[in-house]
Amino acid sequence: MAISHNSKDSVQVNKKTPKTVLVTGSNRGIGLEFIKQYGEKEWDVIATCRNPDGAEALKTVAKDHSNIRIMAADITDNASIDHLSNQLDGEPIDILINNAAYLGPPEPQKFGKIDYKMFARSFEVNAIGPIRITEKLIDNIRSGEDKKVIFLGSAAGSIAQIAPPVTLYSYRASKAALHLAVHNFYHEMLPENVIVSLINPGLVDTRGFLELKPEDPIPEELSKMVPETLIRMIQEGKIPMITTYESVTNMLSYIDELTIETEPLFVNSDGTPMPW
Repeated sequence: MAISHNSKDSVQVNKKTPKTVLVTGSNRGIGLEFIKQYGEKEWDVIATCRNPDGAEALKTVAKDHSNIRIMAADITDNASIDHLSNQLDGEPIDILINNAAYLGPPEPQKFGKIDYKMFARSFEVNAIGPIRITEKLIDNIRSGEDKKVIFLGSAAGSIAQIAPPVTLYSYRASKAALHLAVHNFYHEMLPENVIVSLINPGLVDTRGFLELKPEDPIPEELSKMVPETLIRMIQEGKIPMITTYESVTNMLSYIDELTIETEPLFVNSDGTPMPW
């Protein structure tokens, strides 16, 4: 920040133009935490989600931060992303964080019970959607200073790490597809010095799992989202979970340090390598 004095000895403050970050799926969980932390860092924050009118938690955060803009964006809908692209035409974006994702309930993702409409939705949100919005906003990224595109991957999409219990066919397959597409995109962007990174945020508690004690019954709303065997392992401490604050704090630190030479492409939130 530069300070200059005019002839009347008044102080004139020239603030550097803030950088801009756009985060998808900002209405809850990891996306909302990204908005909070970038908002506190005084970035120009573009928070997107499918239904801004119903995003009460996001609106509460934005109310206290004039540097946060809420915009509608459904990454599964071409018209929605075209509209967002038109609204942001010519505006530089330093960092694009592709956070929006769809997990879906576990029962319809079991072999023998697979819901193929859900399977298709998983691919639309998790694999196709992030590429769709990135393709539409790539000129905004090119004109930004940082030129960083971040995709949130998942250990569940790591083929090398698949092990019993076998679960979540559609979610795992869609995340594996995203990983491949991002690897393609990484090589595509290297000649332009656009920085691409694929980050596994970790097993993050966005629903209140950490509040469960080993002897507590499993609430139905949690068992509808995650297989009971995994919930029991979380309760017993066999599968460590972290908070959204911990995950995003780690990721922000890693993203800050990213350069075009940073390797490997696929990492955990703390920057340690992830197997493909």
